[in-house]
Amino acid sequence: MEAQAQAVRDERGRLADALAALPEIVVFPSAANFLLIRVQSGHIDAENVFAQLLARKVLIKNVGKMHPLLKNCLRVTVATPEAHTQFLQPQNALTAQ
Repeated sequence: MEAQAQAVRDERGRLADALAALPEIVVFPSAANFLLIRVQSGHIDAENVFAQLLARKVLIKNVGKMHPLLKNCLRVTVATPEAHTQFLQPQNALTAQ
């Protein structure tokens, strides 16, 4: 069980670092098995990112309508290294800016 928890922590860190390196993405601190990110861009919003990722079969949760403080926020589940590699590919909506 501890090895699995450590793997999630490692992947969460790798994913958070990769997302934080993107110029228009804010990553909120997390101790959970997901990350909350905010898309801060004048030319693309969380709805657009969500739709583009969904079209590529990359599943994340759009939480922007749950509360005004979550506007332009997406919830990204910490998964496998392979899933994160697909999520972070340059043609994805997050990285194509």
